[in-house]
Amino acid sequence: MIHAVLYTKPKCVQCKMTRRKMTALNFPYVDNYYGDCHEDNSIDVESSDEKKRNWSIEKIEKLKKKYHIKSLPFIKIVDDDNKVLDSWVGFRPDKISEWCLRIK
Repeated sequence: MIHAVLYTKPKCVQCKMTRRKMTALNFPYVDNYYGDCHEDNSIDVESSDEKKRNWSIEKIEKLKKKYHIKSLPFIKIVDDDNKVLDSWVGFRPDKISEWCLRIK
C-alpha cells in the first residue's frame, strides 16, 4: 500500500498541520522509528532520552545527505517495497491532496 513516512520535530506548527491534514483525509502514514509504535519520528536533538537524541542526530545527517533537506517536516511517499515515489519538505496540503486522490 502506498503511504507516507513523516519526519517531524517537537513544537513544529507545519509538522502538526501535516499530520492533521493527512489524518483528516484518511491518508495512510507512518510516524515511527525502529518499528516501535510507542516512539515517534520527531527529530529532537535536545531530548533527555539519549537513544532518541542520538537517533535524531544520526537521522538528520542521513536525511541531509540523501535528500538534501534543510528543514522539517520531511515527507516521503513510498510503496510496499519502500520505493520513494515522491518527497517534499514543509506543509504542502496540495501535495497531500494530490497523493490522496492518486491512491484512492
